[in-house]
Amino acid sequence: MKVILDEKLYDEIWNRIEKEYNFYPSEYKKINTFEFNIENICYQLNSYWSAEQEKIVNDIFKKLSNDDLYALDWNHEFFEYNPNENIELGYHYYDKDREVNVYFPSYYPNGDFHMFLSKDWSYGMFGHPWRNEIYVFGKKIINEFENKEKELNITKL
Repeated sequence: MKVILDEKLYDEIWNRIEKEYNFYPSEYKKINTFEFNIENICYQLNSYWSAEQEKIVNDIFKKLSNDDLYALDWNHEFFEYNPNENIELGYHYYDKDREVNVYFPSYYPNGDFHMFLSKDWSYGMFGHPWRNEIYVFGKKIINEFENKEKELNITKL
């Protein structure tokens, strides 16, 4: 896992998310949902996730590819990570160089928009914090989530 500090890359990724998924969270007049031009499913989250549920989602990402993914937490750090790292729920550390606490986002959106996506943008998961929803997009990840609905305590909308 590494924090992406390159401001140009940070801006490029967020600008692409805004453009491709109609994501404008600072415009509170909008409903703040996402729009996809790829197969997707929205799920209602029925409970906060446990460490076991977090592991289930991480295992889904591990199963899909050995490639690194992007992990984004709205208005916070932006990461490149590999699901094989098995980053635990609530993982954080103190960055002495920048003198800040760094929190890796959970797969459950707990207060901010969380986004996990493949670097080729072919699949991913976006989380909506106050609607308690996740959006999974891309055929191969959708199939995996459909098989784990009960264990994750999620309901297809």
